[in-house]
Amino acid sequence: MNNCAVICEYNPFHSGHKYQIEHIRELSVDRIFCIMSGSFIQSAMPAFCDKSLRAECAVACGADAVIELPTVFCTASAHAFAEGGLRIVKDICGIRYLAMGATAEKSDILRIAEVKINHADEFEKRRKDFLRCGKSYNFATVSALCEIVSLEYPEHSTSVEKIFTDPNNILCIEYIEAINKFAPNIEPLIIPRLGTAYNDRSRHGVNISATAIRSAESDGDFDSVSDYIPHGFEKIKKWRAAYAPNIDAYKKILMYAVKTMPEEQISALRHSAHGMEFLIKKAARIADLDILLNSEDCKKYGKKRLMRLFYDAAVGINKNITGNKFVTRLLSCKKDFDFTALPQFVLSDNASIKSSANSDAEIRSVLETDERATALFNTVCGIDGDYYNYSLIKV
Repeated sequence: MNNCAVICEYNPFHSGHKYQIEHIRELSVDRIFCIMSGSFIQSAMPAFCDKSLRAECAVACGADAVIELPTVFCTASAHAFAEGGLRIVKDICGIRYLAMGATAEKSDILRIAEVKINHADEFEKRRKDFLRCGKSYNFATVSALCEIVSLEYPEHSTSVEKIFTDPNNILCIEYIEAINKFAPNIEPLIIPRLGTAYNDRSRHGVNISATAIRSAESDGDFDSVSDYIPHGFEKIKKWRAAYAPNIDAYKKILMYAVKTMPEEQISALRHSAHGMEFLIKKAARIADLDILLNSEDCKKYGKKRLMRLFYDAAVGINKNITGNKFVTRLLSCKKDFDFTALPQFVLSDNASIKSSANSDAEIRSVLETDERATALFNTVCGIDGDYYNYSLIKV
């Protein structure tokens, strides 16, 4: 077998994603497996549209199967996001490649990943030194890497700071680390991003970003980007008209979760650090989440980490759950798909999912977070049903 995997969000699926799949196909791979975020994405925000639509688009545009990445991983930091994806990828039959998009040079990506892998202890020591000086987590990470890269590769002018401004590059580095940890036989396939940058809002060019597509819709100009959505544009447009998440309501739910949670429970949350619970409880006296995230007290931790922490509070994700066994769902596949290629923990029917959870407490604890995440998503979207109102989509 000569299969390829992609860890993704498809928020929404656009022409740049189709380009990546077509690029993979040029390698004459047998199958392409996408490991995709479910109802929420890595920033801990609700997905642009339902996971069924996003999965259908991917298969219609060339993927063979789309597997859901459980919420304990898809709403996590880049490191945990990558590791969660690799825990699924490593057990899929015949995976040779893990494809990933980047804006930086392949050599620079590999160089930084090598430093993080082979100098992990030194990297952690230097990062902690910066954190003790009161620097933010992101600043400490980049500064520690800059120091080690300059020592190990003095002849190269790798700009770690520039590379780390693009989330695609950061994820590439984390994917390579996760490959080294879980599946060193898999080859990283780094594909240059074609078109605008990750957060570029420009609505013109060969490919545009998902950010540009989402901003066009919020501006009431969704039709202007229809050419960049290669499948299901009218379905997505109809879904957004009926069920677009109420972001104001969502943020109020997150605030309520933190305001009513005792400090000791905040300290146990997945994205909590030592002493963070006291700052959060103090800051949570502010009514507006956006004002809180921009407050002086919270600057050290960064907005994305704080959003994930607030999400953890709302959905109930603690530190001790991320290493647990889990089952997950096959969201969509081609009509002639060979199910024997899937790991035993990737299931396609609700009865099997429930049975697995009932027989194992670890699996049940992870699945319950998916159930709560679906309940939260459906609430802010005004959708009936729960996690089990889902049937496999064959394209």
